[in-house]
Order: sequence, then structure tokens, then C-alpha cells
Amino acid sequence: MFNTRLLLIVIVIILIPQTVSAITIHGTVYEWSTFEPLDNALVEVNSTPTQFRVAASGVYSFNLPPGDYLIKTSYYQNDTLVYYGEDTLTVTDYEGNYVFDILMFPLHEEAEEFTDEDIGNVTYDVEDNILPGFDLTYTAVALLILMIMGAAAYYHYKKRDVLENESEPAESIEPEESIESIEPKKSSESAEPMPGVHIENDYPNDRGPAPDIDMLPDDLKEIIDILESQGGRMTQKDLRARLNCSEAKVSLMITDLEDRGLVHKVKKGRGNIILLRYME
Repeated sequence: MFNTRLLLIVIVIILIPQTVSAITIHGTVYEWSTFEPLDNALVEVNSTPTQFRVAASGVYSFNLPPGDYLIKTSYYQNDTLVYYGEDTLTVTDYEGNYVFDILMFPLHEEAEEFTDEDIGNVTYDVEDNILPGFDLTYTAVALLILMIMGAAAYYHYKKRDVLENESEPAESIEPEESIESIEPKKSSESAEPMPGVHIENDYPNDRGPAPDIDMLPDDLKEIIDILESQGGRMTQKDLRARLNCSEAKVSLMITDLEDRGLVHKVKKGRGNIILLRYME
């Protein structure tokens, strides 16, 4: 009698952990495109024993001990299988309450003829060249963008170089002429002046005598000294390099000297030649 009671106590002790060590898995079965609950969907889990649920309003619930499970979900309309899915689930905890929602996708048209047992064997072919084609397309687009950016950068720097070489508008002369041809002609009164080149007779005599160079500001005197050291003529670009000033300031100082009647600016190609009047 004593041994019988002891055996029953041991059996109860063994069975109690198995009863307690189970978690609750519950969730909702949704339709993939509308995310609406699928009413009366059939949910099956391969526990021991196998459990079935009819998901009223799409809601189901299972009590499962730790282990690996396969959940099969089916949905019928007019006795026709419309949605089917299989999901794997691993339970590691002994107690708890967890949500596991299921998203149902429609069957492939060719899979409707298969039975429930054959659904899991349906396979879909995927083309091997999808990813390479994707990479090549984006590579071509990237190269095209780089080419456009390179052309834009080249145009920008080219335009900037042109603007740096250009100065204020002035009368132009033929590019083929040499610097010596810029020197004003003093041949005869009847000779016609060269286009783009001013000679002494082109300026009115009522301008008065040239101002005293010693009375000029230091920056203008520096320009006069540099021109004298170069024989009375040099390009504006070289003059700017000697002065170490900005192009705008050099242009303003040359314009000031022109107004004072001390220098003469002549357009040569894309640059200017600066001439000292009293050394012409």
C-alpha cells in the first residue's frame, strides 16, 4: 500500500512540470493585400497531439511546450482552397504569452490542383540573371552621371579661364599683328588711323599737360615705374603679376591713369597692352 502511494506521488511530480511548462501562442491570420483578418481560417500545429483551430474573426491560440513546430494555415472560399501558408516556430521558454501573427498569400494558379499534402512541395523558378542585370543597369546610370558631371566641370573651368583673361571692353585689333604694329603711326596728317589703335592726334589738345608723376598716389606711381622699366609697354596680365593685386584693382588703376592721360590701353587678342604715352 505504501509503495503504491509512493508511485502515484512520483507520477504526479513528473507530470506537473509537463503541464506547467507550456507557453501560449496566439495571433491573427491576415490577408496579404488588405491586412484584413481572415474569418474561419484553419490553423494546424504539429504538436503532440496535433492541434487544430478554426480562427474565428481570424484569431487563434495554442498552448505549446518548448520545441520546434510547423504551423499550417488554410483558408477556403466556396470549398476552394484560396490561401495557404506554412510557418516554422521555435519555442524555447517554459512560460509566457507570445503573439505570432500569420500573413496569408494567395496560391499560385498552378497550385490549386494540388492536395493539401502537396502544397509544401510547390517551387518557383527564379531567373539567375536578375541580379546581374540590376547591377549593370545601375552601373550604366552611374557612369552616365559621372560623364555629365565631368563635362559640366570642364565647361565651368573653361568659362572661368576665359573670364579671367578678359578685361574691360576695349577696341580690338587683328590678332595676327605684332606688338610693334600697336605703336601709333605718325607718318602724315592724311594717313588714316589704324582701327583699334589711338594715336596722338586722336586725343583733344585741350586736355592740358600731363600731371606731375611725383604727385600721383603710390600705387599709380608703381605702375608708371614698372612700365618705364619695361620700355614703356607690357601686357596687363604681366603687369598684374608684378603688382600682386586683383584683376579688378589693376583695371581700375589703369583706367585712372588713362583718365590722367599717362597711359594708353590697346586690346590685343584676349588681353590688353599698356603703353606709356610719353614713351610712345
